[in-house]
Amino acid sequence: MRRVRLLLIVGSMLLSVLQVLAQEPELPAFKNAVTVKFFGLSAHLKQSPHPELFPNRLDEKGIFVVDLGAIVGYERFVYRDKLSVRVEQGLYADCAAELAGFTHVGWRGTILSRGRHSVDGGFGPTLMYRKDWNRIEGYQDDGYFKRHGQWQYRFYWYGGEFEYNYELKSGTDLSVNLVPGIPELVSVGVGLRKHF
Repeated sequence: MRRVRLLLIVGSMLLSVLQVLAQEPELPAFKNAVTVKFFGLSAHLKQSPHPELFPNRLDEKGIFVVDLGAIVGYERFVYRDKLSVRVEQGLYADCAAELAGFTHVGWRGTILSRGRHSVDGGFGPTLMYRKDWNRIEGYQDDGYFKRHGQWQYRFYWYGGEFEYNYELKSGTDLSVNLVPGIPELVSVGVGLRKHF
């Protein structure tokens, strides 16, 4: 019930903002963007009970782990180049070097913009999934992920990210994102965002 109430409040606020913004004259701007990012470093916010399962850990406790992968995203701007809806698909080798991924749909808005620099924030539902770790010797399931066949998954209503963009040239940005996967980990990605 609390989630429904929260969703209604956030939805009402977004509609109010969109109504006000829609009254301003439209300036010429890009309407779409495609993002391709590569990532490979995650930091666990709490110590894992089984760091020995992380073959690509950078420290004994498994706090920092190399987990290579890529993110592809499409963004549709609904107000100038300041407010958009983004769809993202990620595919990577997780901390245990198993196949994993996520699918995200969410709102994205510019928090700060100065010259060639901008910082965006986004939030929205995210589905994370990975090959079932229960088949890995030494893994003890803590129930955080649900199981379905050979996969584990977790759905978040509140998935999001922060993104720093540096305009390399008109329509092309160097893009660095920080995904706070609270309460588990934080990951970093680097790539390009192309407007059209």
